[in-house]
Amino acid sequence: MSIFYIDGEFVDASNATLPATDLSILRGYGVFDFTRTYGGVPFRLSAHLRRLQRSAALIELDCPWDIEELAEIALETLRRNSFVEAGIRLVVTGGESANGFLPSGKSRLLVMATPLDGLPRSAYAQGARVATVEQTRNLPEAKTINYIPGITAQITARRRAPDAIEAIYVVDGKAVEGTRSNIFILAGGGWITPEADLLPGITRAEVIELLGGEDAVDMRDITLEELYAADEAIITSSTKEVVPIVKVDEATIGAGVPGEHTKRLMRCWREMTEAFASAGMVM
Repeated sequence: MSIFYIDGEFVDASNATLPATDLSILRGYGVFDFTRTYGGVPFRLSAHLRRLQRSAALIELDCPWDIEELAEIALETLRRNSFVEAGIRLVVTGGESANGFLPSGKSRLLVMATPLDGLPRSAYAQGARVATVEQTRNLPEAKTINYIPGITAQITARRRAPDAIEAIYVVDGKAVEGTRSNIFILAGGGWITPEADLLPGITRAEVIELLGGEDAVDMRDITLEELYAADEAIITSSTKEVVPIVKVDEATIGAGVPGEHTKRLMRCWREMTEAFASAGMVM
């Protein structure tokens, strides 16, 4: 059983509750962030916490905890659990509301540590499939708890392709990102990733560095036609890491197997995370 931090207290997950009057329940008003551990150490914790604060600011949600406070609570939550590797989710809710619409109390902080759950090995060894869904989203740069667009996109994607591991948002003919991931394609010998109207992924930023930095990656819009015609494609996220994509909708990417550039990147990712775990550096 997991131990969660709920609004100032550490409790068993089975006893973790919020008042029904919290705006996260009444109106879906809140933000969150998520990271995972390597060697028991939260990956790029400070970057995730800064993004949590930025998400709160974008939706004008009060987030009174500074980075050091958030980090200590997250680490203490992790210490109170005994997972080999864990996922850590931090949530800032809108708190109480006198009229059921606008916040009238203090924001609440939740921190949840759970066993890490990932994709099957076959997704990495053989590559995976994604499906595209035309979907317009509000404030994609903020990681809010309103995941209705993501859930409906996933349902639509899996209805079209039951083996799809992710739904890719398409806006005005452009492939932007996944519901819980960022996308990259290899075309003309270089890597390309969208830059605008998306959540700036922490894993995405690390992958860009592994590829040589922003000067080595073409950061621009990717049309749906370009995605279908890509030589190689990947999605990236904290839980999925780097996943080779070999099919998008009905289009086969490259030779239909993970490409050499992707496999090299996956090896670099593994080497980097192993070094991170060995170093044991939290922030």
